[in-house]
Amino acid sequence: MSEAMEAMEHAEHASHAGHGHDAGKAPAKLIGLTMALIGVLIAFCAAMVGGERNELTRSMIEQTQANSDATSASIKYRLIMLNMEQMRGTTPAAETKPTAEGSAEANPKVVRILKLYKDYAQERKLSKDWSDSYSPLVDAHFESAEGYEHAQLIAEIGIVLASLGVLLGSRPAWYISLVFAVVCVVQLGRVYIHTRHEVEEVSVHVKHCEEAYSELRKEHSKSNADDLTVEALDPGGKLRAEAAE
Repeated sequence: MSEAMEAMEHAEHASHAGHGHDAGKAPAKLIGLTMALIGVLIAFCAAMVGGERNELTRSMIEQTQANSDATSASIKYRLIMLNMEQMRGTTPAAETKPTAEGSAEANPKVVRILKLYKDYAQERKLSKDWSDSYSPLVDAHFESAEGYEHAQLIAEIGIVLASLGVLLGSRPAWYISLVFAVVCVVQLGRVYIHTRHEVEEVSVHVKHCEEAYSELRKEHSKSNADDLTVEALDPGGKLRAEAAE
């Protein structure tokens, strides 16, 4: 009986000693859960980086189209300026023949050139404003992608530290991995809030510039000024008909 009591006492002491020995070790299950959560953070960061890069590519493609329209408008403007330079000093701005009101009759050629100058100058300005409006949007998506990449890097460091906590049974390594996980979440939230606010604000400006340019182009298309010019040079379309044969 006494021997049995002594064996139980030894087992109890061994159990307490075992608990005391494991007290400094990190719980493997909690570290595994931490690694799983950090893994989810890494996957989420990668998805956000991919999304921002797609938005960056789309914005750059749209900016290229706007640049093409701005270049076209600038070429038309420069052609009109060249015509005006050639006309300066050779074509009078008004005919010498007086009108019924006693004023000189305006030269139709000069009037037409000045009208084109006004239209193309406005078109060049609006198209340039539209093209330039994309620069802040491109910068916002680029910076956002970098911010999410930094968050992903932080999470990857955290999961490495958690792995060391499992291998070494180290609580400090586990605690530091938790800190990195929290920092990753904070970084994600900061980048998301900043990017969302900036992109929404810039997108409104881009849309406004695009609508202004599109409205001007519609007005030019409805005016039929080019058709009237061709008709003035070829009344009745006789020359055009001969050229088509």
